[in-house]
Amino acid sequence: MKIDLEAQGFPTFKLPANQDLILLLIKNELISTQFAHQLDTIGFDTSSYSIELGSAILSLVGFTDRTDTLWEWYYNMLDSYIEKINLEENGITERVIFDFYIALRIKLHTESIKVA
Repeated sequence: MKIDLEAQGFPTFKLPANQDLILLLIKNELISTQFAHQLDTIGFDTSSYSIELGSAILSLVGFTDRTDTLWEWYYNMLDSYIEKINLEENGITERVIFDFYIALRIKLHTESIKVA
């Protein structure tokens, strides 16, 4: 499935095909997590209905060693980014999705420097 990034309002430079998929997964991860948090605040137990896309996202970005420290960082980032999502303002949501992707790429780069 090819996503038309121009129609979605993402940056106009070309990304490799798997980045399209990563952006789509990040969008679904952020929105579904935000929705689950909102349901939790009004008393619904959403633990058995959560959509876990983190493993796929981290794998596609290039993380091969998914440690507990990485997962802790990922979930902290996820929680901070869902606060920025505004479903009424599509442009804001798209920027948040892309910013989350860039944060993942930076984390991968810093992790690879530590290993080297």
